[in-house]
Amino acid sequence: MSLDTLYILLRLLHFSMVILMFGISIFVVCLSTQTLRPVLSTQLNTTLIASILTLMLTSVDMISVQAGLMGDGWSDMLNLSILSAVLDTAFGQAWRWQIIFSAAAILCLRLKPQYRFNLSLLFSTLLLINLGFVGHVTLHSGLLGWLHRINHAIHLLSGGYWLGTLIPLLVCLRYLASTELHADAVKSMVRFSHLGHVAVLLVVVSGIINSGLILQRWPLDWSSYYQLLLCVKIAIVAIMIAIALFNRYQLVPRMKSSTPRILSWFTLLTTIEIALGFVVLSLVSLFATLSPV
Repeated sequence: MSLDTLYILLRLLHFSMVILMFGISIFVVCLSTQTLRPVLSTQLNTTLIASILTLMLTSVDMISVQAGLMGDGWSDMLNLSILSAVLDTAFGQAWRWQIIFSAAAILCLRLKPQYRFNLSLLFSTLLLINLGFVGHVTLHSGLLGWLHRINHAIHLLSGGYWLGTLIPLLVCLRYLASTELHADAVKSMVRFSHLGHVAVLLVVVSGIINSGLILQRWPLDWSSYYQLLLCVKIAIVAIMIAIALFNRYQLVPRMKSSTPRILSWFTLLTTIEIALGFVVLSLVSLFATLSPV
């Protein structure tokens, strides 16, 4: 495996874990009812811990891989002088916060679940915002550069909500069949849906702005690998939007009349949506290694 390939895979894993941490935390803290919250926190605790521990590893490994790419390959991944040089780059200055926030999140694991999930939401939010300061946004400086970074952070937060909350949503669905927790599960799903509309809209708008700022034109030149993959990403996101709309406006209203069958369809389509979201993250990780032309 080449260092370039390892960089793409680590970036994919890192982004996935940040989004998973954010989605779990915001669903438990902000979307679930007071009665359902301790139940979901118990169900999702192991996944949250795994995402945080993985984040710590990927955040450190990304710096090592960058050192190898900057130096002479694998042998320079632990070269202290090159590691120091990486941390002094624009990427390194932004990425060091990924390490700090990930380490802080690990310290939260010793706290009670209530505080653990609250602080996990805080640190995952900071991680996503910080990720808005790396990548092709560094093409611009000054006021335009700051506006681009802010827009990219909004894109990551809204996308993180959309994709990250789908897994806890599937866990929440189980309690629709519970006599005691049915009403709480419904309330949590309604909250998820209301914020979901806003998140999807922000993903689309901020994504269009991002593409415009980077390319300065529509991505219609498919001889460019970057533009071709960007169009593939846009097509997949469009499919995800269609699935989300079908779930919300076709399946959800029919859950009361035929819950088992409709619930199975909802679960299947949501799982497909998660898989498509992972493909989008894979493309985004690949974008980072391509020249935006």
